[in-house]
Amino acid sequence: MKKQEIDIQAYSSQHDVAAVAALWQELLGQTWPLNQYRLELVLAGSQPQHFVARSESGRVLGFVATFRRQREGETIGHIGALLVASDQQRRGLGSQLHATALAYLYGTGVTAVQLGSITPRFWCGVPENLPTATAFFRKQGWALGEAEHGDGVVYDLVQDLSTYEIPPRIVQRMQQERITLETCTDANVADVLAFEGHHFPHWLPAYQEAVAMGDRQDLLAARDEQGQVIGTLLLYAPNSHSHRTELIWQGLLGEDAGAMGSVGVAESERGRGIGIALVAYGSAIQRARGVRNCLIDWVELTDFYAKDGYTRWRKYATSWRVLPK
Repeated sequence: MKKQEIDIQAYSSQHDVAAVAALWQELLGQTWPLNQYRLELVLAGSQPQHFVARSESGRVLGFVATFRRQREGETIGHIGALLVASDQQRRGLGSQLHATALAYLYGTGVTAVQLGSITPRFWCGVPENLPTATAFFRKQGWALGEAEHGDGVVYDLVQDLSTYEIPPRIVQRMQQERITLETCTDANVADVLAFEGHHFPHWLPAYQEAVAMGDRQDLLAARDEQGQVIGTLLLYAPNSHSHRTELIWQGLLGEDAGAMGSVGVAESERGRGIGIALVAYGSAIQRARGVRNCLIDWVELTDFYAKDGYTRWRKYATSWRVLPK
């Protein structure tokens, strides 16, 4: 029998998205259900360059997503997802797609490559509930979740907010500390963005994007008694702009799900309970907006969020490759 010829070509959002969505559904529809609309949102973001493996007849047999983003003056590469049709697995196609993605990213001059992506993202690493993927990437040389290689394990957390109330101890602590928490308006968003740019510049693009999309109300700020911003948190709710990608797993968490993240407190103000207060007040806001399940993704310090009722939902092994300068 003649061996099937396979070409790896640049992905076309116009011509290939339906085939890639069908491939996703075939492989991950039960464990990570994702509709085509949300798939497209993620694939469109942060300097994307994706590739498809195509048969002679034109069938899409495999797919790999890559992204690039700026971080502290350097360009970081990401392999966001890799899919191979079930009838084509264990034939070397996944390795070809992986090599294509790395060659492309290395050729653009990135300083490091992450297995997973930052924003937008499907996952921050390799999901624990995809053991075949874990074995594949280890075979490709990725040190997944092995602390001695500088990699680790992170979690997505979730909480059902249907009966959520801010713990009285948190309200009392903020009163004692004379700290107020408020969502942003046109009048006060500028100083929130200035705080983010000064203290947490790596999170600033996410805050700016929310503001640009008209979601100022999703920026939560903690202010001291002089009115200075000393902490921030970013929310996402069902009524947030539909093009935002903080949450794409509504197929698992429900269309009334929400998310929060990018929780930061000025270093000089830590130890005053501000971080957990931001989470608590954010959770109350989410409940009032009709959010049931609230997601907090990419978490290492799970004990911190457990103080406000968030529990582990999904687990990921992370890995980076830093390129020699």
